[in-house]
Amino acid sequence: MRKFHKKSKLGCKQCKARRVKCDETRPVCRKCSHASLECSFILEKATKCPADDVSTAPTSRANVDAVQATTAKGQHTTLSSLPVTTTLATALPPPPYTSLDERFSALHLRLLRHFEHDFYQHQRKVHPGLDELLALFVETAWTTPYLLDELLAYAAAHKSTVDRVSNGFYLYEAKRLQTRALTLYNSERPILCDETCLPMFLFSGLLSHHTMFEVRIEGLHDLRLAVDALTQSIEIHRGLHAIARSAWPMFSEQDQQRFTRSCQREIPGVSGGPRSRDECNTLLDHLDQAHLEPVCKFMCRSAVEDLQERFDSLSLSDTHTTWAAIQDWLVAVPVGYVELLKHMQPEALVVLAHFAVLLHYGAEHWFIADLGARLVQLVNGHLGPHWETWLEWPIRATANDPNRYRTKY
Repeated sequence: MRKFHKKSKLGCKQCKARRVKCDETRPVCRKCSHASLECSFILEKATKCPADDVSTAPTSRANVDAVQATTAKGQHTTLSSLPVTTTLATALPPPPYTSLDERFSALHLRLLRHFEHDFYQHQRKVHPGLDELLALFVETAWTTPYLLDELLAYAAAHKSTVDRVSNGFYLYEAKRLQTRALTLYNSERPILCDETCLPMFLFSGLLSHHTMFEVRIEGLHDLRLAVDALTQSIEIHRGLHAIARSAWPMFSEQDQQRFTRSCQREIPGVSGGPRSRDECNTLLDHLDQAHLEPVCKFMCRSAVEDLQERFDSLSLSDTHTTWAAIQDWLVAVPVGYVELLKHMQPEALVVLAHFAVLLHYGAEHWFIADLGARLVQLVNGHLGPHWETWLEWPIRATANDPNRYRTKY
């Protein structure tokens, strides 16, 4: 006599369709996880985005940039914990996997393949030498669990931009894996030395892209969410910069050249000659005439002067240079300015709009795309007509030739 399964009224749609008993584990039931199916639980989670599901993991400021790095042979550099990001509205409840044997599924094999093959096909026009670097990422990740988790999270984030049907599913998985990677990293607290410098350097590279992608996702329609994500990204970038700066001298000259070569691409038809060097002059004049507290004015001026230095160093013939300029500003921007930005100070938001032009120049990077132009629009809509003269240049700069810097990936 055939034995029927006991029906589960609260089971996921996939288990009901397959006529198997669902264990109702959330956010993904085990049956769907093992079968590599897109469980309706996680799709419902991504759609509803409840505010009370925000992760309770602490988000303390990363003071890594205050740690003095040493590059002398035989000496070690310890780094503070990186904050576990809580920017996406789809932040995670406790992970469903309690056993190390269940850490990976067929879904993760698909993500690994996407990273090794599909991601390269999408990005080879931007970075022709990327295939060599991707192989190094995968080889190093096999022996570094936190790097493997972030690599898969990165792949899921990129997959969400090319698979519109399952966009929410991959965004959720990207966040889950990123949280797991940061938790592993913080529990392991690796010491920077000759043996660990490579995985830590690669980890910092992936995470810097990933955190900027989260700013892009949060900045779709809401300036407040975009600002919160960006200020958290600034905190993380300071820590990642300390890792990269400390690890770089430990590599051979040959390895340094390989990393640099893999991240560069010449864009035909774009001149790399001298730039106007006056992008922020009008903004500085406005700040000088503004009725601001002296400390606030000093912080905003410092942020703008540093931003002008990034524009001065920019060469539009090299997208790597553009991303390097973006990172440099995120790391160097004064803490006082970041606090003004958190409080949505109008002058600080205008500075953000000028920084968004720099993002616009780097729009060929998949994790940036149209973020720059969108930030300018959000700031303009938030501040209103009174600030039009302050925002005249960012609006014009992001409106000109928009398709030139917009990526479809």
